[in-house]
This record gives sequence, structure tokens and C-alpha cells, in this order.
Amino acid sequence: MNTEIILEPGDILYREGDANDTAYIIDTGEIVLYSNAMGRRIAFERRGAGSIVGELSVLTGHPRTVTVEALTPCRLFVVSAEEILARFESLDPILRACIDTSIGFTATLTRRMNEGGSDIPLVESTLRDAEAVTERFKLERDIVLGLERDEFHLVYQPIVDLSDGGVVGVEALMRWEHPVLGTVPPVRFIEVAEEMGSIGRLTELAVSDACAALGRMRACRSAGEGFYVSVNISGKDIERDDFAAFVARTIALHGVDPRHLKLEVTETSLVADPLSAARRLDELRALGCGISIDDFGTGYSNLAYLKSLPLTTLKIDRAFAGDACRNGVSRSIVTMLLGLGRNMGVDIVAEGLETEEDVAMLRKLGCRFAQGYHFCRPLAESDLLAFVEDLSRRAEAA
Repeated sequence: MNTEIILEPGDILYREGDANDTAYIIDTGEIVLYSNAMGRRIAFERRGAGSIVGELSVLTGHPRTVTVEALTPCRLFVVSAEEILARFESLDPILRACIDTSIGFTATLTRRMNEGGSDIPLVESTLRDAEAVTERFKLERDIVLGLERDEFHLVYQPIVDLSDGGVVGVEALMRWEHPVLGTVPPVRFIEVAEEMGSIGRLTELAVSDACAALGRMRACRSAGEGFYVSVNISGKDIERDDFAAFVARTIALHGVDPRHLKLEVTETSLVADPLSAARRLDELRALGCGISIDDFGTGYSNLAYLKSLPLTTLKIDRAFAGDACRNGVSRSIVTMLLGLGRNMGVDIVAEGLETEEDVAMLRKLGCRFAQGYHFCRPLAESDLLAFVEDLSRRAEAA
């Protein structure tokens, strides 16, 4: 977890000789780096917002070579040595800033030791896109706090059988009600959570809450025998050695039949290590859970590889399904994917249908299941149950 540190003027962040287990990104304020050599204080440089500090000893593995003191009120984000070194492989902006700043400071250190002088130069931030990076740290901090404060909850979008209009299941979708930012869309926080490390806790919350809700939904007289809930999981979850065990415990805790829980992954989440991903999905399928490929057709469409996965459902991305009645190319792609699904023996769900024309086209092409705003927007659990009951009453009256 990334944490923050608040310093007042005169506070010491760390001293010469201290351990090198962290670096810091300055969000606000200004600090000074100095050394006590030969009985006198030698100030090397000042750093301000958007700069990184503590990087040299992390990268070199040596103890701190300077003392860092706050000149003004400061807020800093903590970056662990492990995270810095891991980022070395990906060459992201924080790493580049570490390298650039380290090189620059080494030159300043040598020059100041040789020349002395009373002025303290202010160096430019070497953190590329500093504002965007610090905003991501703030969002990650807020994600962790939001989990502790129960700011995240699920909503559910019905999945409909196009042959009779009945609801066969729902997709659970995460929502975040931030106390300051309001409703934060998943597209903004999911990627940050994956990069910064909190996605596992979000997924565990989603799986646990969805399993609890599934029992209540299936108790509804209008829910069919095969009624299921589908939960999105991340590629990071698939990489976890203990994820299948977590799912097994959660299913047992809530008394859920695993056949009524589907886990959705995207094509792109399987690319990094396809053999390992296939093995992890096999473990989940062995529990009895369904496995869906979400946004199918937009990512890693290696059909030979997909054939080896224990899939039960393919979900056609809205870019094709929602455009099939207006675009011949999209229609051809949907037709191909429907044929692929039939040949693989899996269910096909069309996503993003918004008009009656969309529904008519997908039904004509032979698609059986669909979801989208045409049928219903994502709903809170209580509203979903009312929606399903209403559909049932209307069907009985017809």
C-alpha cells in the first residue's frame, strides 16, 4: 500500500546513514538535502513538488548519503524499495525520474563538495507527467481508504434470453461513491488498482458480495433454475496462487452452487503468461464455476489458444454487437463469432444492445443471450429483484 507522510518545517524525513527501504514523491512543499561533513553543514539542493527523493540509496543499495529536512509544510507519498526495483523492468515514469534525478544529484553532490558555496540550487522535477503520477497515487490511497469505509458496492445488469425475454442471470459491476469526487467510473479506478496493487481486494469484495446477493436473488420466485451471477476478475487475480482457494472458500461460506457463479476475464488479461493463465482457469473451472471471455473479439484472438481454455461463455464486445445492424463489417464479425461459439459448444452473450433494432439483428443472426441498456441499466440489488418480478408478472399476463 502507498502511504503519505506529512512534514512541518524543520522535520527530518531521514538522516545520513539510515536504511534505504523507501523513496518518496513530493506532492506539496519543499525539502533540502544536506550533509554534515567535517563539522559543518553542506546543503546540496532543494527539491519541490513533483520531485522524487531517497532514490539514490534505493538504486545503489547503499545507506542514505544525505539528511533530508522539510523547508516548508510538505506532503510526500511513500514508494517502497521493492516497488522501485520492480518498476525498473517496466521503465515507467517513476523509474525514469529515479535514474535522472540520481544522475543529476550525483553530479551536484560532487560539485558542491568540491566548490562549496552558500546558495542552494532548486532543480527541476525529473518525474515525467508529475501531476498525473501524483494523482494516481492519490487515487490509489483513496481506493484503499474507500475499501475501509465501504464506499464500493455492486450493481447488477440483467442478461436476457432473446427467445423469450426472460432474465437468465446478471453481471455484477463495481461502483465507487467517493465522498469528494462523487461517482467514480470503473474505467478510472480499475486500471489504477491493477497497477498499484489494490485490485485483489476489490475483486474479493466483488466475488464475496455477488455470492451473498446470488442466494437472495435465487430465492426470488421469478429466478429460473439456471439463474447465475457473473463477476469480472482481473489478470492480476488469475496470477495469484491462492485465488482459486479464495473462490472455493467464498462459495462454501455463502452456500452457493458454483454452477451459478461465472467469472469473466478479458482476452488481453491472458496474454502475459497464457500457459499459466490456462492452468489457473482450469483450477477455477474444476470448482464448477463458469468461465467467460469478456469483450471477445477486441484482444488476443488466438483461436487455437482459446480452444484450449475451459470456457463456458463468450461475450461479444459492444463495438461489434451494438453496431451489427448498421455496419456490415461488424455484422460479419458477429456472425463469425456466433459460429465459433456454436462450434466450441459455449454460450454467446452480446453486450451493449441499446435499441430494438440491435436486438432484432442479433436475434436474426442466431444470438440467444444479450445485455445492454435496451433491456435495463445496471441496478441495485433491490431494484433488480423488482425488475425481474415485474418481467415475470407481465410474461404470465401475456
